[in-house]
Amino acid sequence: MFNLSYANFANAYRRYACRDAQTLAAELGWAEQGAQRANSALVTSLALLAVGAPLTGTQAIAAGPLAGRRVCRGANRLADWLSERYALPEIIPLDHGLGEVAGQLFGRRGIVAFVQGNGPSGGLIGLVDGRNAQPLCCKAAACHPLDIRFWELR
Repeated sequence: MFNLSYANFANAYRRYACRDAQTLAAELGWAEQGAQRANSALVTSLALLAVGAPLTGTQAIAAGPLAGRRVCRGANRLADWLSERYALPEIIPLDHGLGEVAGQLFGRRGIVAFVQGNGPSGGLIGLVDGRNAQPLCCKAAACHPLDIRFWELR
């Protein structure tokens, strides 16, 4: 287990989330591979690494301050890693749809994962900052989540 504070994680998350895919690829030493889509798992992985989490992902970072560390490219895989290595998540039921989930997440801060049933690369994971639950749930609707996991950060 490791300590994870909201302020540190949110700052790191926002720092990576605001970069375009081409800039991010260059910073990570992946420019030769071309600009990859900066998906939610990549941004969340980078934020976790930046705050010192011992993440053991599948893709190595080739350059920059995180060189040699590994990121997860799939939200489902990253959600499983958080469940095993950080803390057991709160499972939010989907019984009444994603609108109800957004209501349950409103005003809360932490990491939310919308887990799909299509293997480790599917799903959506990201930062809930107390105000962005509705847009995250709207975005997650496109991936048809089967399971919603939430890790509250203080």
